[in-house]
Amino acid sequence: SHDRAATDLQMLDRLSARLVALPESAYDLVLVLTDADGSRVESTRLLSDRAVLSAVAEALKPAARLRAQDGGNLANDPAVAREAVLAGLVAVGGAFEKPDYDEAPVTLSFGKKKTAANSNGAVSLNGGAVSLNGGGAVSLNSNGSVSLSSKPSTAPAVSAPPGVGFVDFSDDLDMDDDDDELIDEDALLTDADLSRPLNIPPECAPKAGKRRRACKDCTCGLAERIAAEDAATRAAADAALAAAAAAPVKLDTDDLAEVDFTVQGKVGSCGNCALGDAFRCDGCPYIGLPPFKPGEEVRILNNDIQL
Repeated sequence: SHDRAATDLQMLDRLSARLVALPESAYDLVLVLTDADGSRVESTRLLSDRAVLSAVAEALKPAARLRAQDGGNLANDPAVAREAVLAGLVAVGGAFEKPDYDEAPVTLSFGKKKTAANSNGAVSLNGGAVSLNGGGAVSLNSNGSVSLSSKPSTAPAVSAPPGVGFVDFSDDLDMDDDDDELIDEDALLTDADLSRPLNIPPECAPKAGKRRRACKDCTCGLAERIAAEDAATRAAADAALAAAAAAPVKLDTDDLAEVDFTVQGKVGSCGNCALGDAFRCDGCPYIGLPPFKPGEEVRILNNDIQL
C-alpha cells in the first residue's frame, strides 16, 4: 500500500496522446498497474512508445525505479527494454533504474622536487610552486592559487613538429602556367579501334517504315552517322544544282512548238495561240495579233511582230 497523499495517478494513454505532462525529476518510484483483466498487454504496448517512456524517465529522480505492480519483469519485453535503454535507464532486478550521476571533486596533487626544462624557458616545480623564468610571469603557490605578474615573458619560438608543414597562401602553385601538355583523345584510339563496328543498341535500330532517329544524348555513334549521311546527301544535291545552272539550255524541235508556228501542223502547247486573244495564255507572245492559220510563218523581230 502507498500513501494516497504522496502518490500521483496518471493514465498512460493520456500521456501517449500528449494530453498530460509529467514534472521532471519528481518521482522516487513509478509503478505500472495491470490492466482490467489482470494482464499488462495494454500497458506494455503503451510503454513501447518512445515518447511515453522518455517522459517517464525524465520524471524519475536519480536512483528512482520503474517497475510493475504485479512484480513482473518489465525487461522481458524487447520493445520496452530497448526504449528504456534509449531513455537512459538501466535494467535492475526486473525493473529499470535511473542512474545517479553525482558530481565529485577531483583533487590534483603535485609531486615535490620535479624540475623540467632549462633556465631560458624553464618551468620549475619546488614545494608546490610553479614559476616561469626569471620574470615570473605565472606562478602557482602551494595553496593552489595562481598569480599573474605584470611583467610579460618572452614566448619561445614555435617549431613545426615532424611531418607538419606550413602553406604559403600567397603562392599560386603555378595555377596560371599554360605549359601543361594536353592529351589528344583521338590519339588514344588505334586503327583497330576505329575500324571496329559500332554496337548499336536494339532500341536505336531503324524500324520498318520509319526514319532512324538518334537519342538526344546519343553515345553509340548513331547521331554522328546520320549527320554524315545527311551532309553527303546535301552535298550531292548542291553539286547537281550547280551543274544544272552552269550548263547551257538547249531546246529541241518539240520544245519550240509552243512559240514556233512555221512548222506545218504544229500548234502551241495549249493549242490556242492561233485562235485569237480570247484563247491565248497570259504570257503568250501573240497577244494583240489577229488570229492566224496554223503553220503560218510568224516572226518577232525587235518587239515587232510580222506575219
